[in-house]
Amino acid sequence: MDLLELDDLDKKATEAFPGHMVRKDLVRRFRGQFPVPTYVVEFMLGRYCASTEPHEIAEGVEMVREQLTARTVRAGEEELFKARARERGSVRLIDIITARLDARTDSYVATLPSLRLS
Repeated sequence: MDLLELDDLDKKATEAFPGHMVRKDLVRRFRGQFPVPTYVVEFMLGRYCASTEPHEIAEGVEMVREQLTARTVRAGEEELFKARARERGSVRLIDIITARLDARTDSYVATLPSLRLS
């Protein structure tokens, strides 16, 4: 893990908002690796890497990487996630979900685009 030197402004911000600062260099490490918006990575890094201690940041980065690997669907992995859901009964995904009311059947219809499910 690279040691990042905090300038005076960074130190003040970290003291004023403990647990809410996100290092953008960590965000850039994940850019393009997983099919999620940047704000999702920022949220997860803010949750698990909101520290100035290098070992805590390294643990948090690994936790974020593990969760993104396990919970995002990459191209070609759609059937793998469907099989896991069938075997386990459920899976946790990080995805965009859209839902609409089907007035004829009085039920909601959801769509998961990454799994091509409706």
